[in-house]
Amino acid sequence: MNKLYINNFVDDYCELQSISKEILFSKSRKRPIVEKRMILAYFLKSRTNLTWQAIGDIMNKNHASIIHYVTKIELYLDVYPHLQRMYKSTHTLFQDYKHLIKEDINIYDKLLIDNDKLKIKIEANEKLIKQLINLENNG
Repeated sequence: MNKLYINNFVDDYCELQSISKEILFSKSRKRPIVEKRMILAYFLKSRTNLTWQAIGDIMNKNHASIIHYVTKIELYLDVYPHLQRMYKSTHTLFQDYKHLIKEDINIYDKLLIDNDKLKIKIEANEKLIKQLINLENNG
């Protein structure tokens, strides 16, 4: 998995989990944040050929922390339903990237796909803004 795909995956993962990269990669030890870190570390290790150190560099953590995250999340997934749901949604997200890698899509095609995703988001936001304006005018 090349660096562009990894960066895009991490960005999309943060959006999916409603968390900023800054908070996700911070020193915070709050459980919900750590759980999100664990899931990301697990996917980066189990689905890519990245080393422990490379994942640590991406996540601003020591490689030993990454090993700990991956080891623990494997145990937690069997016990906690909310982590199972987080895993499933991340798995679905990762499938998009797995497909891109498999097809060996070039950068130009990837940018076109990203552009289409942004268009959809813009259209949805414009629709929402129109609804809010209508509510304000009618309220």
